[in-house]
Amino acid sequence: MKKILFILFFPSFLFSQQKKIDSLEKLLSAAKKDTNKVNILNTLCWEYYNNGSEKSLEYGKEALKLAEQLNYKRGMARSNVRIGIVQWAKGQYPEALDSYFKAIKIYEAMGDSAKIPGILSNVGNIYAAINKTDEALQYFKKALDMDEKLKDKKSIAVSLANISNIYNMKEKLDDALLYSLKALQIKRELNDKRGLSITLNDIGVIYEKKFQYKKAQDYYFEGLKVSQDINEEPSIVLSYYNLGISSRKLDKMEDAINYLKKSFETATKIDDRQGVMEAAYELSETYAKENNYKNAYEYHQKYVQTKDTLLNEESSRQITEMQTKYETEKKEQQITLLNKDKELQDAQLNRQKIVIWSVAGGFLIVLMLSIFIFRERKKSEKLLLNILPAETAKELKAKGKASPKYYESVTIMFTDFKGFTTIAEKLSAEELVSELDFLFKKFDAIISKYNIEKIKTIGDAYMCASGLPTSNSNHAEEIVKAGLEIQNWMIEQNNKWQLRIGIHSGAVTAGVVGDKKFAYDIWGDTVNVASRMESSGEAGKINISGATYQILQGFQNLEGLEFKFRGKIPAKNKGEIEMYFVAG
Repeated sequence: MKKILFILFFPSFLFSQQKKIDSLEKLLSAAKKDTNKVNILNTLCWEYYNNGSEKSLEYGKEALKLAEQLNYKRGMARSNVRIGIVQWAKGQYPEALDSYFKAIKIYEAMGDSAKIPGILSNVGNIYAAINKTDEALQYFKKALDMDEKLKDKKSIAVSLANISNIYNMKEKLDDALLYSLKALQIKRELNDKRGLSITLNDIGVIYEKKFQYKKAQDYYFEGLKVSQDINEEPSIVLSYYNLGISSRKLDKMEDAINYLKKSFETATKIDDRQGVMEAAYELSETYAKENNYKNAYEYHQKYVQTKDTLLNEESSRQITEMQTKYETEKKEQQITLLNKDKELQDAQLNRQKIVIWSVAGGFLIVLMLSIFIFRERKKSEKLLLNILPAETAKELKAKGKASPKYYESVTIMFTDFKGFTTIAEKLSAEELVSELDFLFKKFDAIISKYNIEKIKTIGDAYMCASGLPTSNSNHAEEIVKAGLEIQNWMIEQNNKWQLRIGIHSGAVTAGVVGDKKFAYDIWGDTVNVASRMESSGEAGKINISGATYQILQGFQNLEGLEFKFRGKIPAKNKGEIEMYFVAG
């Protein structure tokens, strides 16, 4: 839990009001080859980056190329910064450093020093990521010097915190404490409650490393109070955890167990699996020191279970293999039946020819056979449509194959059940499949009322998409309505299942996989981000990305929908993403 948090700087111009990507594309088509086109390309680079699209880097490089042709210095600098951020997110550290240094050089030549400190902080973050602490410290201090000259208090606090974290990594605790206390003073002046809570915990950790446990607890308690005042639950998990560890070091075992349990319970409530795992591990250790081996074993099991989930979420779902096998065999039976139907149709047509030519009075028989063939063909088509979308099935029957297609804007929904593994362990295989079948059939019925295509189920996860295979402009609105209906139905059931729903919009590629076991699937980073929306959400709620929220703002018919901005939430391998809870 005692992680070192470095703050990535995004220049203020990157946070202007977002426009929908399709509108920007139209503006780009109409724009002349001038500085305005560079600005539009840069904005598209940022929008696609927020959507997790590979096109982000493409637009950034196009913007840079045009800016260089026009000798548009500010555009060149902005393009390099955006390209650097995308490269940093992709782990392309040398390329990102090169882009950042080019941007700094241009801003220096222009005499625009306001933008440089943030870029220097980004350079420091890259060196910290590759554990080059001396280089990271050098650039964080350069950023701090410039921030102080510009008298930008918010940026000063960021640089102070980053420097403190480097000294903490280097075990130079007095220096780390000095910079953290300076950052704390500024955050108090700015009334930055969220930042204040993080810094208070950071200071507590430093005192704990200095073996001043009571002093550390003073800061943990203050951090806890600030977090509770603003209901910042991830910080509450951290404060309780730190209080538990420091209490154990003070040999206050009862307090340690109490605080660690609160950390565990809060982390479980918000589905913070890292927090659950770490609190469970420390509870196991604490109970073992108290010779309470029953509770120690119980929490050790919870630790192992959560750790397995974090290491491989798919493999930790014990039912996935069985469920996948069940669905695969079901589809194989359908394909086999389709082949048998075709053979039957060919045989019947041959018989029809014989009857027509050999028996003049066989008209009645031919008619009966035709009716039979028609019915069997209908059955075959129904089975095919149960596997593939209508448009794809039609293309497959006509051409013998279906070409993959690129969709610029669709909306994807993932659902997942909280505590699925625990519930699954209490049911037989037959009972579990039966329950999932009942739930997913209801989901199928709900999405069929909207313009939504079911993609697949993976264990207890359900995935669907709107805006394909036939494009439609209101795909975000349709899928949010369906998600609300599903969530409301689940709540009405009042049973053991609790559902998380995540929704994200962006570009995907869709097509048919295989030539024996047909499977219609979609690919692209949009799918990964949609999955992160689900895992970053809460049971009983619908979590949508900032990209989906921006699309929804373009529709007038939003009566009854409420959006709660959650802020920028860290998503695994995706950095921070704007998220909203939506209710209706």
